[in-house]
Amino acid sequence: MASAINRRVPTRVGTLAIADDESMGTPLVLWPSLFSDHRLYDDVLPLLGEQWRTIRIDGPGFGQSDPPAGDVQPDHYADAVIDVLDALGIDRCVMAGCSWGGQVSAHIGARSPDRVHGVLMMNTPLSPSQGGHFAQVNGTRLVGNTRFWGNGVARSMLAKSTHADHPERVKAFVSAFSSFDRKAAATTTRTILTRGPGLQDVLPKLTVPTVILMGAQDALYPPEGAMPIARLAPKATIEVVPGSAHLSPIDTPEAVVVAINSLAPA
Repeated sequence: MASAINRRVPTRVGTLAIADDESMGTPLVLWPSLFSDHRLYDDVLPLLGEQWRTIRIDGPGFGQSDPPAGDVQPDHYADAVIDVLDALGIDRCVMAGCSWGGQVSAHIGARSPDRVHGVLMMNTPLSPSQGGHFAQVNGTRLVGNTRFWGNGVARSMLAKSTHADHPERVKAFVSAFSSFDRKAAATTTRTILTRGPGLQDVLPKLTVPTVILMGAQDALYPPEGAMPIARLAPKATIEVVPGSAHLSPIDTPEAVVVAINSLAPA
């Protein structure tokens, strides 16, 4: 069963809320996607073995962390994760993230390779933002903590098979929206969707073992468009996951666990 938030760690971007299972395993740090918090990984945790200590972070704007201090880019959140590792006395971890979390993970691997055993990037936007996304930003600002908005996000981000075969997962994803602060969530959404610099300059520096998962049904960031930039990561294993759209931890948690286990230190 997923643990609740049990730590609050001051960092250079504000205090981050963390669900730490405090076990003795290899630290696995998990950063969520936009429109989700630490609960994004609730279906992954039961499939992980005892070799992992899971540390799930609420990204600013979603969940119980401090709100974002303006347009904070993923590289600054990567520095904040290093603050978390230092506060918890952790030398090295496996770093994993979905979408926005994948961007944060890439920056950590590129900037602080001595702090990570490996990096898992799931469903990650790789190209620079091109503006637009007015509906997502304004919708988040106006109704971003409602079930109505959550259901719309679920339709755009989750695979049709998840809606059909695992409605309980969809319901759990949507239920998290009621806890989000609309203004804070809109700030993060605007920053990531409209002002992100992309990862084309970051991935060539990502020399630690890396797995990049793409959803075969991801209509937001289709694999064929992302593949040329993904190949810039020199040590990346790239996998297109059948049955996954934009949120692999919910659509295909089994594939996520296989990828995590492949990054376990020897």
